[in-house]
Amino acid sequence: MILMPKNFQKKQSNSIVRKSIALKKTLSNRSKENLKFSFQYLDTTQKFGSSFKDWQKVGLLSKMLELIQGYCCRPVLEQVDGQKFTIYGDFPSSEKTHFKFPKMVPEDANWGRIHITGPAVIVGHVVEDTFYVVFLDKTHKFYLTKKTIEN
Repeated sequence: MILMPKNFQKKQSNSIVRKSIALKKTLSNRSKENLKFSFQYLDTTQKFGSSFKDWQKVGLLSKMLELIQGYCCRPVLEQVDGQKFTIYGDFPSSEKTHFKFPKMVPEDANWGRIHITGPAVIVGHVVEDTFYVVFLDKTHKFYLTKKTIEN
């Protein structure tokens, strides 16, 4: 293998397509393992983030648990559909989110979300076969859409 000096190497594009392909390659190595969930990076300190108690009060906690129980029955690659379960890649820019990047999350985290019901989503990052839940977002403020920006 010939190594070229860094200044001669082509810089690769950080397109969503390239990131999606890279994610699928990474995940394909573990494609037979079912999706797991971790709450080790859960951040309840931000303005639009919620706690388990908040979600319990409005009836979202049991819905979330039922939903993630179903997700735990299949490998992650079979479930990322761009609708209910979406991988974004990078953390959204400040114009597209009301959240701040948490210090305890790795900078190269592969961010995504899973819709629970209505505007409520769980937001986190995926590493191999594990979805690390970082935010409980009951008002869909993590990744603003035209609909959420107008409200």
